[in-house]
Amino acid sequence: MKSTFTLLFSFLCLAAFGQVRYLDAQFEVNKETDVTYGTNIGVITGMPAPEELKMDIYTPKDDTVTTRPVILIAHTGSFLPPIINGQATGSRNDGTVVYMAEQLAARGFVVAAYSYRLGWNPVSTDQDVRTSTLLQAAYRGIQDTRNCVRYFRNSVALENNPYGIDPDKIGVAGIGTGGYLALGAGTLYQFEEVTIDKFISQATLTPYIDSTLWGNIYGDTQALACIPNYPGYSSEIAFSFNIGGAMGDSSWVDGDEQEAAISGVHATSDIFAPYTEGNVIVPTTNEFVVQVAGTRAAVEYANQKGNNDIFNELSANDDPLSDLIDIQKETDITLYTMQTLKMGTDNFYAFATPFPQGSPWDWWDKNVLDATVAAINMQLGTNYNSDEIHMSGLATNPDMSPMKGQTYLDSCFMLMLPRACVALDLGCYTTSKTKELLTASDVNLVVAPNPASEAIRFTVDNEEDIQSLRLYDINGKLIRVHDVNNSEYLLQRDNINSGVYLVQLVFESGLLTDKVIFK
Repeated sequence: MKSTFTLLFSFLCLAAFGQVRYLDAQFEVNKETDVTYGTNIGVITGMPAPEELKMDIYTPKDDTVTTRPVILIAHTGSFLPPIINGQATGSRNDGTVVYMAEQLAARGFVVAAYSYRLGWNPVSTDQDVRTSTLLQAAYRGIQDTRNCVRYFRNSVALENNPYGIDPDKIGVAGIGTGGYLALGAGTLYQFEEVTIDKFISQATLTPYIDSTLWGNIYGDTQALACIPNYPGYSSEIAFSFNIGGAMGDSSWVDGDEQEAAISGVHATSDIFAPYTEGNVIVPTTNEFVVQVAGTRAAVEYANQKGNNDIFNELSANDDPLSDLIDIQKETDITLYTMQTLKMGTDNFYAFATPFPQGSPWDWWDKNVLDATVAAINMQLGTNYNSDEIHMSGLATNPDMSPMKGQTYLDSCFMLMLPRACVALDLGCYTTSKTKELLTASDVNLVVAPNPASEAIRFTVDNEEDIQSLRLYDINGKLIRVHDVNNSEYLLQRDNINSGVYLVQLVFESGLLTDKVIFK
């Protein structure tokens, strides 16, 4: 007859192939709206003025884990409000954003769908004005993204961790325009990288980004148009995921330790953001603005520079798109720009779309669009036409619908979630099959007291330290994740119920699973 431990261990191994936290939806979702995460100087009204920065926070309902990873979601919109940007989308209320946030929270993530400062001059006949104001908008958006990251770290340090997060496990996912923020927040760590030649005005020979006006790249210093929020906290993120946006310049990827691991998707026929390196064409006017690195190029640079080395731990068995990615890596494609290249690269997935479909994950409700346009026209005295905006959207997404958009996003999750698990060290069993299974005698493990009432100490006498500790309940549900990086760790009981649990200790060379009991 099998022992209780053997049965539990067998169940836990099976859980790796069944319902797994952070990979599979298993919670209902709570949503808190209009949370203020900071204040900074905005320009959307034409005159610089302080602007409150808002977000909606999605959390898994009735979840007992208090060290959860955070994913920030940046919406699309060409750095202008919906309707004014000529589009039906462009806010944190977009169907794409809400669906993505709900699906991630249902898997156990804390999700913040955040708004960022908007405003630039797309209708100027002067390309220098278009380029400078757009780059400044992107710069402010990256600052706001980092402000939002610091907000959560501040909430842990000074507000008793109200959202139950792990401040060391934060990632950003960007949709369309939001992709510029996700990639920028993950890679832009030197101000000199926004003063290279293409970011210099050819008319005035001065940089488009002036830190004495706009503040530093983190947005945590006082400047004429920058109010610091939560200075003193790190702005770093561990994971950046892009859905159809781009990076300001490929030189931002240096492979430095503080830079994020990068993954993403792109549609082959996107006419607004380049698939590889190319030009940005803004939907408002269809005019050229600046040359950037699209998702495929950004991910490939991250692969080459070492940002994505951590993904090498991901086995093909744990990567649902692995076979398709391998096929795309060997497939030649000629883009509508007449560029010919291999369709794919590691940690990237291409959506082969008919020209000119570029954002098949987007959708909107025509009735809501009609009402929104009417309200804006009444408020601003404008004459926007909802039918024209609707038809313009259908030109690049002709069969848009919630079902279509959600299907594309579900495919995005197949690429994103395993890599989020690895980059954020979430213990999703995405690396278990590549690591040796260790025994207590291999590392001279001592667990005491066990059973315990208040706390259990884990000590190893081994050349390797314990990297992290993961605690699972009898059903294989992840209860706790703790970074250790030491030869011993004291696991406090806190609100853990009485019962039998499995503890998994992660070492560089392998995994050790043992049974513990809280009385």
